[in-house]
Amino acid sequence: MRKPWFQVVAFQLLLTASASAIGIDITGNPAPQFDLPVFGAEQRHIALTSLRGKVVMLDFWASWCGPCRQSFPLYEQLRSELPAQDFTLLAINLDEVSAGPAAFLEEHPVSYTSLADPEGDVAKAFGLIGMPSAFLIDRDGIVRKRHTGFKPADIESLRSEIRDLITEPHNAP
Repeated sequence: MRKPWFQVVAFQLLLTASASAIGIDITGNPAPQFDLPVFGAEQRHIALTSLRGKVVMLDFWASWCGPCRQSFPLYEQLRSELPAQDFTLLAINLDEVSAGPAAFLEEHPVSYTSLADPEGDVAKAFGLIGMPSAFLIDRDGIVRKRHTGFKPADIESLRSEIRDLITEPHNAP
């Protein structure tokens, strides 16, 4: 289901105003912790803490997000190029109902996991200011980069940043 353009704009303005009002900039800080259901398999959850020791890319998306249609195949290719023991990509869907994202995922299939955040609590914790948004988290759980929006040319800088994070030493638990 596509949201009318005014709902999309209102959502983005609300996120921008909320993040600006409370001054959220989590880059350089520990990533907000979450435990979210896997989209389509709500009895299965993934907690961010379970991925400590890996570089994690979180991609916040919605079925009505135009740039997400471009990012999904490029993120799938990126994920396949990087070693699974060092890197995980999680997509976090913000749609309020499951019909839209289910159709989107059928049209744009990927092998990486999509999680459901219909209330937007995790998006708020990360200070999301636009769609799509990607956050790179290092092996120690620190948010190192934030990317708001997506253009196909962005994939090269993401690839480089992820590879740099993979090669950095980390503090094992």
